[in-house]
Amino acid sequence: MVVQKHAVSPLKLQEVERIKDLVNKFNVVGLARIEKVPAKALHNLRNTLRGDVVITLSKKKLIRRAFLKAGKKNLEEFSNQITGISALLFTNMNPIKLAQFLESKAVMGPAKPGDIAPGDITVKAGDTKIAPGPIISELNQNLKVPTLIKNGTIHIRTDTVTHHQGDLINEKQAQLLGRLGLEPMTIKLDFYSAWENGEILAEEILHMDVEAILSDVRLAASQALNLALGLGIVTEETVVPLIQKAARGAVGLAMELPMYFPELLDQYMAKATRQATVVNAAAFGLELAQPAASEPEPSKKEEKKEEEKDDEPTGLGSLFG
Repeated sequence: MVVQKHAVSPLKLQEVERIKDLVNKFNVVGLARIEKVPAKALHNLRNTLRGDVVITLSKKKLIRRAFLKAGKKNLEEFSNQITGISALLFTNMNPIKLAQFLESKAVMGPAKPGDIAPGDITVKAGDTKIAPGPIISELNQNLKVPTLIKNGTIHIRTDTVTHHQGDLINEKQAQLLGRLGLEPMTIKLDFYSAWENGEILAEEILHMDVEAILSDVRLAASQALNLALGLGIVTEETVVPLIQKAARGAVGLAMELPMYFPELLDQYMAKATRQATVVNAAAFGLELAQPAASEPEPSKKEEKKEEEKDDEPTGLGSLFG
C-alpha cells in the first residue's frame, strides 16, 4: 500500500518561519487570552505598543512547530501553556513591567454572553432615549427594571441593580445592557504566561505586587539591622552605628568618673549649668522654665538623644588610649 504524502502549504511554511524569526529576534515571548477583547481594542493596543511589543495571532499547531524549530530551552514546553484563543507577544521588555503596562491600559467595555459581573451592575433612573416597543417587556422580563413612557421615550423609574458581583450575564441581558449604553466589563489583554531566555514565568509571578514586596524587603532589612546592633554583630552596615554607640557610652561613663578629661570640657560645663539651674530654682522657690505652649514637649527619647548629642565630644582619643 502506497502512503501518499500531502504537500505542506507554502503559506503554513512561511508562517512557521515568521514566528521562528520573531522568537530569535526577541528575548521574551508572552501569551495573552483575547477571547473577550474587541477587535478595535486590540488594534488600538497594537498601535500603543508599536516599537516595543509585537502582538500577533497564529494557529496553535503552527506556533508549536515554530517553537520546536527555534530550538531554544523550554520553548517547546512553553507551547503547552497555550490555552483558548491566545495572542503571542514578542518583546525585550521586562515581562513584569509589561504585565503592569497592560493592566494600566485596561478600558471599560460592553458585556458579552457568558461574562461574569465583576461588580454590581446598576441601571440608573432616567431617560433611555429608546423609543417604545417590544423592548419594554424585554427590559422588565430580563433585567427586572421598572419602566414608563414619557415624552415619547422609555424612562427607567428608579435605580435598579440588574446583576450582583459574580452573576452570569446571558445573551439577552448582554444585548439589553448594550442598548442602555452600559459598559460594565474591564477589557484588557489577559497576560497569563511568559517565556524569558529559557525561563517560564507563571501568571502569579507576572502579576506580583512589586511595591508590596519591596516594602517587605525594606522592613526586613531594618529589623535585621536593629537585631544586629542589639547583638553587637559587626558588619559593614553596623560598624559605624556601633562605634557611635560605644562613643556615647564612653562619654556617659567618663562624666560619672572622679577624673577630669580636657576633651569633655564643654560637656562638663553643660552638666554643671543644668545642675546649677535646678539647685538655684530649689533654693529660691523658682519654677523651672517650661517649653512654650506652641511647641510640643519633647519625649524622653528625644531628651535622651539631645543629651547624648550634647555630651558627645569632638575628640575621644584619650578615652580609648
